Amino acid sequence: MIEVAAVVIRNAAGQVLTVRKKSSTKYQLPGGKPEEGEALVDAALREVSEEVGLRLDADTLDKLGTFDAPAANEPGETVVGTIFTCTHTVTDNEPRAAAEIGEIAWVNPAAPDRELAHLLRDCVFPALA
Repeated sequence: MIEVAAVVIRNAAGQVLTVRKKSSTKYQLPGGKPEEGEALVDAALREVSEEVGLRLDADTLDKLGTFDAPAANEPGETVVGTIFTCTHTVTDNEPRAAAEIGEIAWVNPAAPDRELAHLLRDCVFPALA
């Protein structure tokens, strides 16, 4: 089991910010694994900052839920993701790919136009609907 924390970030059009790691073909939410002793909300905030350069405040996050699905990049593993939604709308040009992120993309959760990680496709987007 792989524990992660991630954030649903939307633009004014309601699209969700997704990231694709350089080593992957699948898009997922910005986020990642907590460091030892790190609270999940703090891990989510740190990972968003590292991956897309957005500095969010904890008071702009609401917990959507905790979901599990097959891991996108570790075959045979299950990812358990605690997902937060950001109440702050972001402009399209604010986030930028950094660290291990190869590309960012804004995706309409009702009509995704690219290959998504299982957690995002099967759990998070349905929960947002």
